[in-house]
Amino acid sequence: MKILLVEDNLDLNNTIREVLELNGYIVDSAFDGKEALNFAENSSYDVIILDLMLPDIDGLEVLKTIRSKGIYTPVIILTAKNQTKDKITGLDLGADDYVTKPFDVDELLARIRAIGRRASTEKKDIVLIDDLEIDLKNKVVKKAGKFVELTPKLYCILEQLVRNRGKIVSYETLLSKCWEITEVPSRETMRANIKNLRKLIDPDKKIIKTIEGVGYRIE
Repeated sequence: MKILLVEDNLDLNNTIREVLELNGYIVDSAFDGKEALNFAENSSYDVIILDLMLPDIDGLEVLKTIRSKGIYTPVIILTAKNQTKDKITGLDLGADDYVTKPFDVDELLARIRAIGRRASTEKKDIVLIDDLEIDLKNKVVKKAGKFVELTPKLYCILEQLVRNRGKIVSYETLLSKCWEITEVPSRETMRANIKNLRKLIDPDKKIIKTIEGVGYRIE
């Protein structure tokens, strides 16, 4: 389990990191908001532990930014701000838990384990194919860890192929699922969309297989 720890106090950061590593977690440490965003946007984590009072970009802005970018990694806010209104704000902005300082290390570890259990259930909605990651619940696609922006139609095509992985999905099925009833697309239109999808996620044509005259399949 990999954790991003965001805490500007060097001693506290080191202490928490040591405890986490002793309990078998892999930890990246960030000491300000910019560093936190860089880690969050370029690596995958199971949990983010986030202080609010950071020296440059405060923790709430970090939280808002990562959520706006489609990063749904569970976040535990760890802060000295213990007012009810602060807790409500943090949770409403997308935090999954809120722990106030001073805190009990064993309680923090228990909360991390609880989030891990919830996340393991949610990961059933995440499909990995080579270096491609498709989050079916949140409609987020990553290629080699980088976010891929797909049009609604391209995402729909990909989703149909992923949900029927190993099976041939016919032209007719894709057309009925991904085009409006008022649209009159042709197979050429479908081929053009598959070509565009491949450019974004499968330039080597390793993932999406063409079954001539029938449709497409993802292995």
